[in-house]
Amino acid sequence: MKLLLHISAAILFLFMISCNGDQLQQPVYEYALTSPAETGSRYPYMHQDESGKIYMSWLMGIEEDMFAFQYSTYNDGGWTRPGTVKVGTDFFVNWADFPSITGFDGEVTAAHWLKKVEGGPYAYHVQVAFPQEDSNRWGDAITPHMDNTPTEHGFVSMRPIDENRILAIWLDGRDTDGRADDEYEDMNKSMTLRSAEITRDGEILRSRLIDDSVCDCCPTDLVRTEDGYLAVYRNRTEDEIRDIYISRYTLETGEWSEPKAVHDDQWKIGACPVNGPKIVADGDQVAVAWYTMEENESRTYLIRSDDGGETFGEPILIAGDRSTGRVDLAMLENGTLYVSWLRHRGDVGDVVASEVDPDGNVKNSVTVGVTSPSRSSGFPQMEAFDDGLLFAWTQTDPFIRIRTAVVPYESFEEQEL
Repeated sequence: MKLLLHISAAILFLFMISCNGDQLQQPVYEYALTSPAETGSRYPYMHQDESGKIYMSWLMGIEEDMFAFQYSTYNDGGWTRPGTVKVGTDFFVNWADFPSITGFDGEVTAAHWLKKVEGGPYAYHVQVAFPQEDSNRWGDAITPHMDNTPTEHGFVSMRPIDENRILAIWLDGRDTDGRADDEYEDMNKSMTLRSAEITRDGEILRSRLIDDSVCDCCPTDLVRTEDGYLAVYRNRTEDEIRDIYISRYTLETGEWSEPKAVHDDQWKIGACPVNGPKIVADGDQVAVAWYTMEENESRTYLIRSDDGGETFGEPILIAGDRSTGRVDLAMLENGTLYVSWLRHRGDVGDVVASEVDPDGNVKNSVTVGVTSPSRSSGFPQMEAFDDGLLFAWTQTDPFIRIRTAVVPYESFEEQEL
């Protein structure tokens, strides 16, 4: 495997011994792959288009408040030289709400990032841009939400419709404008989930409200299906139940279906857990992974649908009390699923992947790499391709930098968690 730094005899770790005797494992990994992101990089996002090409974007710290929004693609066992979407000091930088890039038919199609605006620490707007043809430059930024309120707009998921148009969903705080701390329970001032189709020419089409009350800061996800798109997100009810919901977007009509729960966890929590779901689809086969703490017990779950997301079976427990969620999900053509999640061991966070066979049996799990369980480590990313699973995550010590790795599928037969 080209450029793959595979250490086969033993896993090599650098150890830092704390004063209380705990071993804090710092990275050099069995599955390590040379990363395109240099020291100072953080918060990766990965996307695989229908041609199989994998794209990764990240934020690169340059100095003080200046960042570069960069990206690379994975080809022939290695990463391409990074490109840059934007450099500036007005990025809203957050461990859970980070930029993304998407592609269509093997070409970069669009990118999104978040721009700080005046009005408060969490006043920021979504920016979407398309690359200019036959150029390394990007077009002017487009703001898909047309309100100008100094509120939170983020946690974007976007997928291409074709080479000139994307569908985007995002958490939209326009109804929270002016909301005081003691008005948080006022459901008329809730965070909402909205969408729009955005064209390369800057048109904003079919602006839609998907749900008028959702969790304030949990990441969303979006997947293309044969007849449209499926969106998953964390809902919020008047009773503060924050379970995972799903809605279907039909391209022909431009409308969303009535949202419904993927599973009735009945997790009641009076604040946002900052832990969103992931979804994958292949024909009528759909799967969703998520984190919950109903009954105050940490759990990471997977659930499957055989009818395109109309109904779901019983949830499959992937991880228990040491899971902190931050899931990702991949599906193979044979129906095998892989769930990645973050495990905490004191001050250490393990990036873990678990294999689930087509019958719903949880097979072996592999520890991919080590980071911190704190917020600074962000959300690990995972994509499946011919040679195995490609991972990216933020290393926090001894310096901040994105690490990448490839885990061959046969590794799940050789190792157990």
